Amino acid sequence: MRRRALAALAVVTLGACLPLGWRWWVLSRPLAVSWVDPEPGPRPLPDVPTGPLTGLTVYVSAGHGLLLHRKNHDGDPIAWGTQRDRSHGMIEDEWTAAFVRDELAPELEAAGATVIALRERDTHPDAFVADEPSGVVGSLGEVADASAEGGSHRRLLPGGSASWELPVVEPGHWYVYARWAEAPDQDPHAIYTVVAGDQVREVVVDQTVHGGVWFALGDMCLDSAEPIEVTLTGSGEGRLSADAVRVGGGTFHVVLPWNLELRQAPFADVAMAHQLERLGGPVGLDEYDCGSAVSDMRLRAYWASSVWPAGEEAVYLSIHTNAGGGRGLTVFYGVDTQPPTQTRPESRRLAKLLEDAVVDAVRERDPEYRTMGTRPGDYSEISPIHDALPSALLEMGFHDDRVDAARLQTVPFRQDAARGIVDGLIAWRAGEPAGEDLPLGPRGAVPPPDVWSRPE
Repeated sequence: MRRRALAALAVVTLGACLPLGWRWWVLSRPLAVSWVDPEPGPRPLPDVPTGPLTGLTVYVSAGHGLLLHRKNHDGDPIAWGTQRDRSHGMIEDEWTAAFVRDELAPELEAAGATVIALRERDTHPDAFVADEPSGVVGSLGEVADASAEGGSHRRLLPGGSASWELPVVEPGHWYVYARWAEAPDQDPHAIYTVVAGDQVREVVVDQTVHGGVWFALGDMCLDSAEPIEVTLTGSGEGRLSADAVRVGGGTFHVVLPWNLELRQAPFADVAMAHQLERLGGPVGLDEYDCGSAVSDMRLRAYWASSVWPAGEEAVYLSIHTNAGGGRGLTVFYGVDTQPPTQTRPESRRLAKLLEDAVVDAVRERDPEYRTMGTRPGDYSEISPIHDALPSALLEMGFHDDRVDAARLQTVPFRQDAARGIVDGLIAWRAGEPAGEDLPLGPRGAVPPPDVWSRPE
């Protein structure tokens, strides 16, 4: 087995960890957690936990992050830094990442949803990858595949098995990931068993979809330094892809083009545009055919739309804070003016239900929380031209408003806002009507295309 350390920085921890049982979740349809030891051969499926969002995949964009970019427009010099400045004790880029990581994603997963986050959730600057399994049973050999880690993966017969050992990691809060190459003849109920000390968990994933994507198998709180073992088995319904596993978030390195200075930061702190390798998925998605770079905002939508498999029930949520004068929540559904394009009606309904649910949830403890309503927004990240999914962009408050900034930085607000988003998604899945009086798009707009493809 080959191990690869992706960073050699000192390990830091997230502070107090939640109990393990609260922190494992649905990651690919369907999921189950149990306490059995892995054995070769077809496996009986554990009982599948269910919740009101079971079967729904939520692609979550946690806003901005450290980026090599021009601050405002093409005439500005290139800079390295956050895309928003500090205001009233907070930076939007950091707040959105923490809110998604610590409140929203766990709340969604507790309700049964599969969460695919567009920014790394593990804040450790160290990451370790094992991409050559040991103890392989039923191997069909190594197969070249561009979506696999290192360009190839090992295919297994139905009922086969493979194991990986990740190195000893320091005490703290860690995320474990798996990667596979998808194929229609693979097991829709592949089982990953993760063992760290006396902690054993099983996660069931669908290997017919989401190939090439680093899928989180869960997070764990370790009280002492422990090696982590991961074993892949299956239900016998199809072949298996034994590609790679990872623990930790890792570090991004960039050489500043104007002075050749090396900068580095945990992947959890950088923009989505700099972590395509962390996410996996299509190669070359960050450049157009002409060679021009895709903007960070459009790239988020392109990535989610490209990895979204046919038939998967899914939504795209973009989390931000606002600026420019105002106070309270604003929720946008996507339209476009170039060319004039209407929203998808499901996006409009989703946005309105999210607004109502977040306001209701937060006002239970904070009756002064305001809303500026649900509005059409010509933003690349949720535009029906650039984003194929039912989508909404939530501006949770104004970071340049003293009252809102103080509110955003409180734990009760973040907890209640996350619960409200879950409630809104539950209402949306239930088919509750909303937003019919809101405009579909600008004057002269036409419905979006039935089949999405990335604009060039």
